[in-house]
Amino acid sequence: MNKTKTKIKLSRRQYFFIIVQTEIGVGILSLPYDLHTVAKQDGWISLLIGGILLQIVLFIIWLIAKRYPEKDFFEINEAVFSKWVGKCVSFLYIAYFIIVGMVILLLFVRLISLWVLPQTPFWILAFFMILVCFYLASGGVIVMGRFYTFVSPLLIFLIVFVIYATKESKLLYLFPILQSGWMPVIKGANEAVLSFFGFIISLVIYSKVEGKPKQKLRTIFYAHWCVVLFYLFTVIVSFTFFSTIEISFVQEPLLFMLKSFEFPVVTRLDLFFLSIWMVSVATTITTYIYMIGLGIIDVFNTKTTTIPNLIAAALLFIPSSIVGYNMNLVDQINNLVVWFGYIFSIAFLVIIYVVSLLRGNKRGGVS
Repeated sequence: MNKTKTKIKLSRRQYFFIIVQTEIGVGILSLPYDLHTVAKQDGWISLLIGGILLQIVLFIIWLIAKRYPEKDFFEINEAVFSKWVGKCVSFLYIAYFIIVGMVILLLFVRLISLWVLPQTPFWILAFFMILVCFYLASGGVIVMGRFYTFVSPLLIFLIVFVIYATKESKLLYLFPILQSGWMPVIKGANEAVLSFFGFIISLVIYSKVEGKPKQKLRTIFYAHWCVVLFYLFTVIVSFTFFSTIEISFVQEPLLFMLKSFEFPVVTRLDLFFLSIWMVSVATTITTYIYMIGLGIIDVFNTKTTTIPNLIAAALLFIPSSIVGYNMNLVDQINNLVVWFGYIFSIAFLVIIYVVSLLRGNKRGGVS
């Protein structure tokens, strides 16, 4: 399939669900534990602060995209920094997307191995996930948008499962509020921000979405706050189900919480939750394969999308298979992703916007 400016654009609804499905991924299972480790029972406040702070970054993303309404993210880099410097910047972003995609795949396979298939080799689980994601990404962003919209109602089932757990919740576990002051809460906001790094997809595919800039901005904000509220709900339920001492020993509180419930027909509610969660992980990995493939197309001026997507899938699968179940190495890579996330998902976006203002490279959009 030749790389052309597609006449069919994503609807704003599809844009909404692509952002939502990309942000909600592997991190949802450990987010309550990560927040509690830093901010204790005030972790939900950290999540809100992180969500509010990211509004600023999302607004900067919109300002950048608005100046170049017909260019994707990698083309914007060339317009802002000149051709060859822009390609170098794009190459760095490709490397960043590869590392993030690797971490998502590594954490996904680890969880599946721990909870479902402990005897299955790493490469088999990783291969089948990558195979599905490659197939989906090869269909293009329009197919992705339709698929993400189709599977998003599954998130309702996740919410229903968590709602059921509220019958054992004790709001007293949230008190006293701000017992340790604001400093742990502010530190916890760092953990919260990490769970939203997938928002950069809103800039990558902005030019492929129909509508006026202000309409797209509203869609970005709605999608972001949908994810914030979804995370907030799961965090509060986890914090009120487990005591402060208990949750300190439970790295995947949502799964342990659901595992404690049984129905006459279903004895492992946690496995049902995992089966739906796997779809969200698959959409997230698919997005990263798409972004890596799009970057390869722009940087190397390739004529087809299949080969770049295949390369992208291989770049996620092969290094991940080498790392395997080596959790010490996974933790080191994850820490690297944290620093890279702040650099490429926040700091560098600000630089791109400032440089675009200084160069005056505006390609007028509709307000």
